[in-house]
Amino acid sequence: MINRRLVFAALGLGFALALAPRAALAGNHHVTQAVAETREAIHEGKQHMFSSFAEHTHNALDHAREAVAGGFDPKGHVKMAITHLRQAIKTAKRTHDAKRLAAGVRHAERALIHLKVAAEH
Repeated sequence: MINRRLVFAALGLGFALALAPRAALAGNHHVTQAVAETREAIHEGKQHMFSSFAEHTHNALDHAREAVAGGFDPKGHVKMAITHLRQAIKTAKRTHDAKRLAAGVRHAERALIHLKVAAEH
């Protein structure tokens, strides 16, 4: 007769293995969304659309944070992207100065590099 503990352990392991790839895919999905939002933020920033740049940068930051919260951060690239996205928001926040927006765009471009590397993993 099979021991109950062994049966429950096997079922628990089966569920864990079944859900693990989905968790990784969810994190990767958030990184993919963060890449798309960051690209859109860069595009809007280069067009001098201040509020749209801030909105897309905030969305990218939210997706990047969700990826890290889900345990998806290959070699710290998503955390570095979060740092650059925060700096982009801080630099271009509440201003209509083209130079500050350009600096924010440069930070967003650096974040995009890290997000692309993370998305490849």
